[in-house]
Amino acid sequence: MLSQKYRDELESLLIKGFTPAGYNVTKNIELDPIPESAQYGGLTFSINDHNIIYRKGKVTADRPGAFLAIWQRPSPCYSGSHKPIPYSTNDLDFLFVQVEAHSVSTNKDNVIEIPQSGLFIFPVSLLVKKGIISTDISKGKTGFRVFPPWSDDRGEVGTQVFSASGRKTQRWQLPYFIEIDENSSIDAGKLTSIITQK
Repeated sequence: MLSQKYRDELESLLIKGFTPAGYNVTKNIELDPIPESAQYGGLTFSINDHNIIYRKGKVTADRPGAFLAIWQRPSPCYSGSHKPIPYSTNDLDFLFVQVEAHSVSTNKDNVIEIPQSGLFIFPVSLLVKKGIISTDISKGKTGFRVFPPWSDDRGEVGTQVFSASGRKTQRWQLPYFIEIDENSSIDAGKLTSIITQK
């Protein structure tokens, strides 16, 4: 089952990368209850009592970066529309977005694929500032695009080009990006500096 696989992969990352830095799971990892979130590896959990919403960024062929959907359904007692609504500040403390790619390197006519992996850890305060989470003064968003350090053009024209607005978005996102090495190790100092920003 695919959902069990990505849940297990996240649990392994948390054990290998977060636990040595002093961060422990305080609420079990659960599948996001919205079925559509499965295509983004949607999970929820807590570390050190911080509520986390987790997504995997989805690489699309037509644009640089990776896309993710983050939304919830209105409460059953809500009498308005049943359309998806953005998360609010009460729903999370951090949004974790894992991204992966394979770069290609040539070494004396040999092609070598180099896996790249990383995790964006966005504090809710930043998501509010960027208009992604709903507040009294912002309706929020139900999805957005992330740009890891390896983002580049996917073509020559139109939306395939890494635009100026995409590069501007990447600039505010990169301070919240942590590389994950092949052993699932991460920079503990950077992790702590982000988590303390809540």
